[in-house]
Amino acid sequence: VVLSSSAVAQESRQFTNKKRVATLMAFMTGWADYLFVTKFNFFATMMTGNSMKMAVAFVEQRYADMVFFAAVICSYILGVGAFRRAELSYKDKALNGLFAPLVAGAFIYSDYLSWANPANRWIPASLLAFSWGIVNQVGSEVTGTLVFVVTGAMTRLSNMLVDRISRTSGRKKIPKEGFLMSLSVISGFIFGAGWSAFLLRKVPMLGQRGAFSIIGALYGILFLWLDREQLGQGNKLCEISADEVDCK
Repeated sequence: VVLSSSAVAQESRQFTNKKRVATLMAFMTGWADYLFVTKFNFFATMMTGNSMKMAVAFVEQRYADMVFFAAVICSYILGVGAFRRAELSYKDKALNGLFAPLVAGAFIYSDYLSWANPANRWIPASLLAFSWGIVNQVGSEVTGTLVFVVTGAMTRLSNMLVDRISRTSGRKKIPKEGFLMSLSVISGFIFGAGWSAFLLRKVPMLGQRGAFSIIGALYGILFLWLDREQLGQGNKLCEISADEVDCK
């Protein structure tokens, strides 16, 4: 299939926009992950660490902690399910009309609750985990990649480089889009984590209140701005398998 010059230019613009969104969302994931670990001692963006912490708490008979991590995991799953259900029902209206205010409001309310009662982490943590279930799904749907799976991006990048220099693999040409997207996710996350550490060092009070409100507001603005048609994703839901996202 031979594409016209205008179609090629359009695909190039769409990929550039998706790469920018992926970099930004990976940056914000790194920013938030550092805050989660330092403030709540859990991960709202990835459930592998929480599953491990839950298992350790069970073995050590810290049942309150075990239930806490189980609640975080369940909240994340509910967020993913809520996104999928709303997308099936409302299509493109869900992202701008529902999830933008919902995610921003949950982040801000979580920030307020943890500031009003620092000893209570259950509700704030559950709200953030629920919200991040939505955020991760949005990232996958609008960029066509798992913006929160840095290990997967590193794996794909390594495979591309080995295939390029390996005679056995036929020295395959590195796919430009896949290489740049994986690199964007990795670099975005690392810079986000570094930014978070720098910011907390300069303004420690943001760790107590304000940081999650800022992140939530940024996500709300981003969700209002996102346009799937301009990103070339359309209204069809992506299929997620392992570390890959199929949006075709």
